[in-house]
Amino acid sequence: MRRVTIFDTTLRDGDQAFCFGGKEKLALAMALAEAGADVIETGFPLSSGIDFEFCKTAARELQNFAVPGNPLPRPLAAVMCRGIPRDIDKSAKVFSGGIPGILHISLPVSRIHIEAKLGKTEKELIVLARRAVSFAAGLVTEMELGAEDAFRADRDFLLEYCQAALDAGARRVNIADTLGASSPGEVRELTAFLCSRIPAFALEGEGAVLSIHCHNDMGLACANTLAALAAGCGQAELSVSGIGERAGNAALEEVGANIELRSRELGLYANLKPEKFPELINMAAAMAGGAFSPMKPLSGWNTRSHGSGIHQQGLSRNTETYSLPGVERWATVPERIVLSRHSGKAGTALFAERYCGLALDEKTVALAAEKIKDSETLTGITEFLCILSDMGKLPAEFPGPFIRLSFTETFTGNGAVLEELFQVSAVLGVYGAAERAGEISGNGNSAALAVSEALGRLCGWKPEFSPLAVNGYSGRIRLYTEIRPPSGSCYALERIGPSVAELLLLCGLDAVNAEMARSGKKLIKSGFLTMSTDYTD
Repeated sequence: MRRVTIFDTTLRDGDQAFCFGGKEKLALAMALAEAGADVIETGFPLSSGIDFEFCKTAARELQNFAVPGNPLPRPLAAVMCRGIPRDIDKSAKVFSGGIPGILHISLPVSRIHIEAKLGKTEKELIVLARRAVSFAAGLVTEMELGAEDAFRADRDFLLEYCQAALDAGARRVNIADTLGASSPGEVRELTAFLCSRIPAFALEGEGAVLSIHCHNDMGLACANTLAALAAGCGQAELSVSGIGERAGNAALEEVGANIELRSRELGLYANLKPEKFPELINMAAAMAGGAFSPMKPLSGWNTRSHGSGIHQQGLSRNTETYSLPGVERWATVPERIVLSRHSGKAGTALFAERYCGLALDEKTVALAAEKIKDSETLTGITEFLCILSDMGKLPAEFPGPFIRLSFTETFTGNGAVLEELFQVSAVLGVYGAAERAGEISGNGNSAALAVSEALGRLCGWKPEFSPLAVNGYSGRIRLYTEIRPPSGSCYALERIGPSVAELLLLCGLDAVNAEMARSGKKLIKSGFLTMSTDYTD
């Protein structure tokens, strides 16, 4: 088994795409260290004074980072710079005071890049590379020379470039599929060629390291990275959720999961800690200012949802029928049963048991499934309980679920975040009851906080909508969130509609109604009907 070095570039390549703030970048650097990244590229220090100061702070903080009981060395900070002596000298000052780190010099190696960007020949570039690495050798702990656009370079020239880098003092050489246009076969072939011609790349421990950096323009970054690692690369350059320039990079969590789940096939392992990834991915999404694709492998909120009746039947008998063994260690969202007209009796029974704590008889399940098939939209927890109410199949202590009779929202603000104010109010009823239950209202500097305050007046605890993902197109919003009540349950909820605030209210009512169905608590009158706050059963 060969250990793969994990080189994370979220704070450099990802920052180029989203321009993160300094405090959140430092928090992400620490989270990456806790997740097991070996090298953390903190940025391009000469981009600005802000970037230089951040890179310097991050290098110092990573040097002081330590996890109790962890025998592995501290992660190394890395920074990128151009191959110009004055840039190298200034960038190296990030590591002043004896802080260990990696200076990552990047130079183009394809003819189109060399001529268009530098106005040089391949022979002149070799001279430039040697001088750059030699100049940097005495300034930093370790050198990495990057080969930008390596997969469009002349193969023999690339070989000469890599050897020149090692001869001049670099320990790591990075080949980049800059356009994300290569295939796994092409990546595997070029990697094997370089490793066979440069014996130092095949040595572990004190040998040189061939690194791979893949972009995802054609959707093959993860596959290409794995192909390179299997063919001899010892380091993978990745980013959280693949965020980076254009279509991004190979995703840290995807490559990490594949290395673990295919360790025997690949002969590889890495020291990543998958239990740290949910927080890491949610942090990166918040920094990027929005949710990633619902279909994003491992982290997308739709990736563990099951809506087909055939799939739901399989899961009810054996979870491994439609859930990959071991993937739950890397997945950041819980498994979810989606109830719709595509579901059948097995899915209906599974939904009732998982989300409402109800074991329904076969006749009830069959009748409920038929009613669900008459609906063109998804059936949420509240709608499902309404169906059972119509059938007279709710627990005796549970008169019916709360439903929204009306909802209003207002927003005031002048563009300054701290002065923005959301106000929501809703008139609620108990399904099947003649009278309304009452009115709830709340306010806050976000829709989530306003709705949480309103629901807190209903049930005695304020739901936290975390994570909260919103995707929309042409006025139609698809919202996903998770709610964890004091009982310890977790409700993964999805709603579709025109208003984020109203969808959050509906999700909150789903959780409240499910808790009442599970606990069998009676409703009590207190200004409006509310549920008991005793969750000690």
